[in-house]
Amino acid sequence: MKNYSIDDIIPNTDRTVGYFTGVFEDTPDPTIAWPHRHDFYSLVWFTKGEGINVIDFDEHEITPNRIFTINPNQIHNWHYSIDSCGYFLLIDAPDAKQFHVDFSTPFIDLKVEDTLFIEEVFKRMVNGNNQLQAISYLLSLLKTDAGPVNNSNPTLSEIKRLIAENLDKNLAIHQYAAELGIDSRMLNQICKDETGLSPKQLELDMRITEAKRLMLYTAMNTSEIAFRLGFADTSYFSRIFKNKAKISPSAFREKYLKNSIKS
Repeated sequence: MKNYSIDDIIPNTDRTVGYFTGVFEDTPDPTIAWPHRHDFYSLVWFTKGEGINVIDFDEHEITPNRIFTINPNQIHNWHYSIDSCGYFLLIDAPDAKQFHVDFSTPFIDLKVEDTLFIEEVFKRMVNGNNQLQAISYLLSLLKTDAGPVNNSNPTLSEIKRLIAENLDKNLAIHQYAAELGIDSRMLNQICKDETGLSPKQLELDMRITEAKRLMLYTAMNTSEIAFRLGFADTSYFSRIFKNKAKISPSAFREKYLKNSIKS
């Protein structure tokens, strides 16, 4: 599956920074495959329009004053009406660290009384006025007033990044901790406080999510996926998958592939 960068989505742009802000309706639709992944963080505010946004197998309705947030590697596809309008912010993964970005919810519905103020922040960013400060301010506004846009502990983003990069290795907790320069107890505490999960539970959830992606968007069979994700054998993987997804791998693949054909 194609993994797009900001420069793929917004071509022919002379970027000297690791982020890009634009007006949705004024930006030409890029030629990209559907579905796809990004290697950057994206925040899209629909001020007008309707449709469906699919993020990692969950469908979300596109409605006015709904801001969608997508992390790197999440599978994404959408269909929106021709009259859709709004703004978007794209941030390269390395630059996202300075903003402590790690989106924890797929969308946020803005309060009507906040829209004019937030639109002014977007307009300033589009015009290149104090963009760094504006981005930080926007993210803090959304977190405070509309929901948990970004996690308060930047170490959690690093934990997730390490897990994503090592899904096939079954690293021990102390190995993750050593890589992060913290002890195992602190690693456990951060995961529990921020996600309600232990590091191993978080790792397993991420492996199962990746398994779902591989089932639907690659030609790999169940055994190949199990091996790719570091499971000891196919039967063990199938048991864990069914326990987490409440459906067997084969039934999951049949269900969602059939739905995609219909759509």
